[in-house]
Amino acid sequence: MIRRMARDDGGAALILVLLLVTVVALVLSVTLSVADTSLRATVNLRAQAAVGYTADGAVQAAINTIRNSTYAAGTGQSCFGGSNTLTLNTFAGTSSAAVTCSPDPAKVRIQCPSLAQCNRPGAAILALGKVSGEDGINLQQPSGSQFKVHGTVFSNSTIDVVNGSLVTNAPAYARGACVGTVMSTPSAACNYGTTANALGDDPGYLPAVSSAPVYRALPACTTPGSVVTFQPGYYDNAAGLSAMMAGNSACRHSTWWFQPGTYYFDFHNTGTNANPLLPTTGGNVWTVNDGYLVAGTPTNAAGVKVATPAVPASIPGACDNPINDPTATGVQFIFGGDSQFAVKAGQAEICGTYSSTRPPLALYGLTSGSETTTALTNLTLTAVPAAGPFSGATVPNLSTMDTTTYASWKSGKKNDSGTVTVGGFAPPSAIPAGSVLKSATVKVTHRHADTGTTDTLNVSLTPNGGTAISGSSTGHPGGAAFQTDTVTLDAAATGAIAQAVHDGTFTGAAIALTAGLTANNDTEDLDAIRLDLSYVAPALRAGTGCVTATPYTGNGSTSCAVLTTVNNSGNQFYVQGTTYLPGGVVDITLNNATEQIFRFGVIARSVWVKETGSFAYTGVVIEVPDDAPGFVLGVYLTAYVCENSATCAASGTPQVRAKVAIIDPDPATPVSGKRQVAVLSWSSPS
Repeated sequence: MIRRMARDDGGAALILVLLLVTVVALVLSVTLSVADTSLRATVNLRAQAAVGYTADGAVQAAINTIRNSTYAAGTGQSCFGGSNTLTLNTFAGTSSAAVTCSPDPAKVRIQCPSLAQCNRPGAAILALGKVSGEDGINLQQPSGSQFKVHGTVFSNSTIDVVNGSLVTNAPAYARGACVGTVMSTPSAACNYGTTANALGDDPGYLPAVSSAPVYRALPACTTPGSVVTFQPGYYDNAAGLSAMMAGNSACRHSTWWFQPGTYYFDFHNTGTNANPLLPTTGGNVWTVNDGYLVAGTPTNAAGVKVATPAVPASIPGACDNPINDPTATGVQFIFGGDSQFAVKAGQAEICGTYSSTRPPLALYGLTSGSETTTALTNLTLTAVPAAGPFSGATVPNLSTMDTTTYASWKSGKKNDSGTVTVGGFAPPSAIPAGSVLKSATVKVTHRHADTGTTDTLNVSLTPNGGTAISGSSTGHPGGAAFQTDTVTLDAAATGAIAQAVHDGTFTGAAIALTAGLTANNDTEDLDAIRLDLSYVAPALRAGTGCVTATPYTGNGSTSCAVLTTVNNSGNQFYVQGTTYLPGGVVDITLNNATEQIFRFGVIARSVWVKETGSFAYTGVVIEVPDDAPGFVLGVYLTAYVCENSATCAASGTPQVRAKVAIIDPDPATPVSGKRQVAVLSWSSPS
């Protein structure tokens, strides 16, 4: 019994041993399998990493090759000398690589071959004036306030910070003294003197047009809260614009939409070049005192371009900003003469047009150009619709002064008169609309026989499609010789002739000439009837009058600012583009703002800024894009790796793709080894 039990225990032990051996074997099997998998994964990862390192190195080699070349994507040029593929045989051990290159055709937004050909100004604020007693930059704000600028500040005279501080993230220069606190990086260079610095020079931007654009009459103003649309062109009536954009106008509370294009404002309401047809109220100052002025391509609240702006317009953000959109088409407001622009209780946003070679000039002040007087002499008749009592009253007899062929009439009583009506007198070419009449005279070559009396001449001239205007002249004592008398018409330049000249509708006229004879049986001979006109046509005209008077001291006694914003709780004003008024003054009062006031810089003779105590905006007020050089050349690089191969073709699955910008101080003449590189993107498609 005992022996049997022992056998039974031995069998159980054997079973336990077998189970243990099986478990250990299974564990060892799993362990060895995992170790084998891990080993194989490690080997594969090392191989994959090696391929990645090779591809990265190949792209870096390609970048360095371009950096040390003069490749500029010109006609006939290749990225790598004679090819757009860089072959790197046995580049990494036994592996080779190939990199392909293609230029990026997309335009870039900031491109500056030089300050003279750059789509941003060199400074956020550039005050060009060198006028004794006139600050280049004058800043008035509550104590403790900071006026923030993004970009260089340069004054060719002084910087006067009355309270608080002027703060910029870039250098600040003043050829004269700095008064108050100017905080810049590096420290402000005050009393800079005459040290050469191109940033202080006038960049000399040209206006968008070389001659005055077509004249535009003011659009109809009939409905409050509507969209009143302006077309690009020449406008001469500041009082009319101001009356339209006033709180009591027939179209009050409207959106004043200036469609994309070039606008020339040369107001002739007052001054030496005034047009007597225009009202004088408010002088040559256009004031936005109501509504919403939107200039450029309109956008909605989401920034999407729309067909027409909203009423009310959401300002800022009501027009397409060229800083954000390289396809933006906006406006250029050009100011000539002593024309001025003021924003009072209204809101205004002006958007410029994007360009790759110059700033988006939104406001422009002229410094050259002048008006000239055009004289049209001896305009002749071409018809005799009513000869009256004059025999021989034909076109040949009355159109030329020859004293041999003429028309005649004999009086039938004392104090008799005879009238002949002639027509024609068309100018040789159309008189441009917007012209200002300077003189209108009718010249009559005539004689009468009675030497003891003097004849009289009365002229009634009716422009084609217009109303009559009259003038008279005492003639001459009788005699055998022909003499020429001049009859002045529309001397005040407020009548039908002046209106037709201004409207550009003068195409000729009818003249009724009445000769008066005091003696019976006296004979009046008419040899010629001619018309003389002189006028001043619209022209790009340099700033003049108060806008160029110096020094500007802010009190408006003798000088005035081209651009002014007035302290009013309802006004807002934004320029999405560059303000360029090199001969004028910018004088703005900031009361309300939600973003930068001047985007893309301000260039003026003098810049004055006043911040009210309620001005709560704490961001940058004036800015330009950073002064880093622009991306001139972009290329796409694609790397391929061929493992364990002495050569490599650019085919199969690429290992790395990169977009790289090559930056040149002067893109027209790249210098090998002096080029900068910026990697814009880097990815691994595999």
